[in-house]
This record gives sequence, C-alpha cells and structure tokens, in this order.
Amino acid sequence: MELTKQNLNKEASTNGIIVGILSVVVGIVVYYAAPSLLGSIGFGIGSMVVSILIYVFFTLDLRKKIGGFWNFREALKGIFLMAFVAGLLYSVVNYAFYNFIEPQAFEKVAGYMEAGTSKTLENMGMEQDQIDEAISKQMEGIKEQYNPTVGQFFKNLGIAVLVQFVMSLIFAAIFKKEEPIFATPIEEEQE
Repeated sequence: MELTKQNLNKEASTNGIIVGILSVVVGIVVYYAAPSLLGSIGFGIGSMVVSILIYVFFTLDLRKKIGGFWNFREALKGIFLMAFVAGLLYSVVNYAFYNFIEPQAFEKVAGYMEAGTSKTLENMGMEQDQIDEAISKQMEGIKEQYNPTVGQFFKNLGIAVLVQFVMSLIFAAIFKKEEPIFATPIEEEQE
C-alpha cells in the first residue's frame, strides 16, 4: 500500500518512534559499555553527525513512502512531527532512566566529562583558572540534563522543540521535491 499525503502523520510518527528508540538504545548502551565516551568532544561531534545521517535516512524514507514528492509545507509537517516524536520519546525515557533507574549517573559521568573538557581546553591553550571556570559552568548545565527538576525538564524540552523546528525547516528546504507539472518527453513516448 502506497502512503498518501493524508496519512503522512501516522508514518512520520512511526519513523519518529523508531528514531527515538534508536537514540535511547545508543545512549543507554554507551552509558553502560563506555561511559568515558560521554566526556569526549569527538564522541559528541560523531554522535551529532550520526544523528543527522539517521534523520536524513528517515526523511528520505518518509518522502519515498508518500510517492516521492512533497512540497515545503508537507515536508516541514512530516519532518517536524518525526523529530518531535523522537525528541519527546528520548526526553521522557532519559528523564525516567536518570531519575529512577540511575539516579547517580551524573556522579559517574562527571569525572569523565571534566577530564575530557579539561584536556581539550588545555590543548587550546587556555589558562587553568579559565579552564576551571569553563568546567564549572559546563558541569552545572550537565547536571540539569542528568538530574533535572520538573521545571528544568520542561525548559529543556521547550529548547529541544525549538531546535527540532529549526532543523525541520532546514531539512524541509533541502528535501522538498515538487511534483512535475508536465510530463517529460521520454515519459510521453513510453505511454
């Protein structure tokens, strides 16, 4: 059955759930298998690149399922819904995981993050007092991610929604593909 633009929401939500589950599984596996990676800037950049590639794959999959064509508005709607569902699932599961299953996660990961950040900033030539100040600020932000209050959770979720919307605007501009108005001469000859 070919997906139509009318049931785009269902397929975008399904793709969002898949992306969210992938994100959660990778996060939990890294936390248990190699928590030292969580303090690495290289791992952070690598994760971002892999996340973008996953979103590109599922965006193209979504466009293909609706017949290969969608305008900017349809692309934005589908991509944003997919990103929103994935982000919401990831946020809720992370909140539950770090508050109820692993409430000491911040203490476990903080040492790795401090060491990784310190090494990076030293390599950049920063002085020790500047490094200490930067690490202190970073640790406050990281603690909000691992042990957020309910208010911080919703604040972080709001920021994530804004980022997802901007990402969706960019992806919609890149991956929109208008249906051709006229058939190409080759298609006309085959009919």
